Amino acid sequence: MIQSRRSRTATLLLAIFLTASFYTAARIGILGPSYIRSPFPLPSYHHHGHAADANATDLPDGALPRPSASQDPACAWMPDTSNILVVMKTGASEAFAKVPTQMMTTLRCVPDYLVFSDMKQTIAGVEIRDSLDTVLEEAKKDNTDFVLYNYQKACEVDLENCNKEGGDAATAGWNLDKYKNIHIAEKTFRLRPNYDWYVFIDADTYVLWPNLVQWLKKFRATTKHYFGSMTMISEFPFAHGGSGYVISKAAMRQFGGRPDESIANKWDTRIHDSCCGDYMFAKAFKEATDVTVKNVWPTINGEKPYTLPFGPSHWCQPVVTMHHMNSQEVSSFWEYERDFFQTSSQSLTTQRTMLLKDIYNHFFAAKMRASRDDWDNLSDDVFYLDRDAKKHEAWVLERTKKGPMSQVERKAHKSYEDCRAMCESVQDCFQFLYHDGVCASSFSFKLGRPNRSEQIPSKRYRSGWIVPKINKWIERQGECKKPIWPAV
Repeated sequence: MIQSRRSRTATLLLAIFLTASFYTAARIGILGPSYIRSPFPLPSYHHHGHAADANATDLPDGALPRPSASQDPACAWMPDTSNILVVMKTGASEAFAKVPTQMMTTLRCVPDYLVFSDMKQTIAGVEIRDSLDTVLEEAKKDNTDFVLYNYQKACEVDLENCNKEGGDAATAGWNLDKYKNIHIAEKTFRLRPNYDWYVFIDADTYVLWPNLVQWLKKFRATTKHYFGSMTMISEFPFAHGGSGYVISKAAMRQFGGRPDESIANKWDTRIHDSCCGDYMFAKAFKEATDVTVKNVWPTINGEKPYTLPFGPSHWCQPVVTMHHMNSQEVSSFWEYERDFFQTSSQSLTTQRTMLLKDIYNHFFAAKMRASRDDWDNLSDDVFYLDRDAKKHEAWVLERTKKGPMSQVERKAHKSYEDCRAMCESVQDCFQFLYHDGVCASSFSFKLGRPNRSEQIPSKRYRSGWIVPKINKWIERQGECKKPIWPAV
């Protein structure tokens, strides 16, 4: 009897041991492929799509390939992005503050991407490439723009502590940044020559992949395209870099497909006296390809949920990028986007397009109120002020109301209440801002942000919204019958 019990006990213990061993082996992947949840990319040699095989050759020593997004249950809502390469620009002084959140969110579900900076680094095994290591020495020599570049290389501890002692890292980083864009584009094509589309963004740019994939299907990558949110310097048009810009394979091949010639080096010594890398890239791109940016604003956008100007130009239009997104904003929007497209893919036979009105409904509608103190709602379309005060900036004076004004408009700058009365009386005014004797009005509605910089009551920022007028406008729009994509 005792021996029988011992036998049964031994059998039971063996069964428990084998079950636990099997479960552990399954969890760590010994018994076959399994996806291990991690906030950062994990090693995997799987790549997606026709572009990936040709692009998988660049695996430098120590680099960790991307995981398969198809193995990540959090990526089930993502469309196929295998023909699109996203290229992120950052700086060593900000990379660890911005890039990890992007890796956990917008980059989590794409099969491949490149990150360029002003210093070679790795973040959780992902290579951050030095975009400036091929800049001509004659352009660097005695050039104060490269003080930060050399200082960072000499840092023997973490860069955050080095930069605290190295002066104004933000200004120094901006001076260095303008040399990056042309080199990044040239290096990108040499590293990844077989993608259909190349999307260039900053580390605080948000990419809405489902919308981007839908939109790019309308064009042929074999045609030369350069899409962006157009701005101008000295009447020369270029795509704003922070909003992101998109270039087709045909245009990239003509720009970067010259193995025996460096377009970037031709511009190295010409950049010192210029302001911006996106502007200089457009100049170099135009000279090499004869392609000028096509304006696709507001689909490629430089704002974010709390600064987007909702209204006639921002309602039934889809958006594919936003800018100035901090890590918390990137994370919260990614969670919203994932829920939006997961729900739509489960309930509809065709995938929805996220419109600007959807962003308004989720991020702004519940926060709408008649007024907020110590708040800047970014009203700046038309200003009402006392011109004799002689304290106003030139750009404010340029937007001051001109021509005939009603009695209400003439009094608008005298008080917050007078400013509100003006906005209620002007048909197109949705919101207003009163600050230090200036009344600013807006033809769109934005949430904005807190501003407690002024303690003197007469100078405090006070924002207001004409809520009944806004709600009436929204009601008149009804449902968007179809997305309004850019006409290009």
